Amino acid sequence: MITVISGTNKKNSLTRQVAAIYTKHLQAAGNEVKQLLLEELDYSFISAEMFSKRPQYITRLQEDYFNSASFFVFVVPEYNGSFPGILKVLLDTFDVKPAFENKKAALVGVATGRAGNLRGLDHLTSILQHMHVTVIPGHVLISRAKEELDANGNLIHESTLNTVTRHIGKITGA
Repeated sequence: MITVISGTNKKNSLTRQVAAIYTKHLQAAGNEVKQLLLEELDYSFISAEMFSKRPQYITRLQEDYFNSASFFVFVVPEYNGSFPGILKVLLDTFDVKPAFENKKAALVGVATGRAGNLRGLDHLTSILQHMHVTVIPGHVLISRAKEELDANGNLIHESTLNTVTRHIGKITGA
């Protein structure tokens, strides 16, 4: 199973639209896919006790989206030269071995500027590798994302769609 993660809690984001594109294409290729939208999570679990006494909500979330996955696609926006802290908090709450160890991940950066969140993906790569996740090479960097998507959330530039298609091929082994 593949889990596609929209890595921001910002409502109706460009990141969510890109995550939806990946979900749709992965499902069309015959993969079992779950999409996790961080904007829909209940963040009441964030407290000083969240590390010593893991909330049941987090345990269920980990079981449903992480333990059962063999592959992750992280679609991550650029926030102040990195990735959103809310994604880091979520990763920090999980039990690393069943959630991440010996699994694979593909990374997609989304930015309204010109670097496509390259630095943020480098940060996330380091964290995932520390948790024994194999990060596949060839991150997709979607720069100037507002110019890449139409009003319906579809990629409008053929070169970007071709890049995403090749990336999905790496994920699925096609």
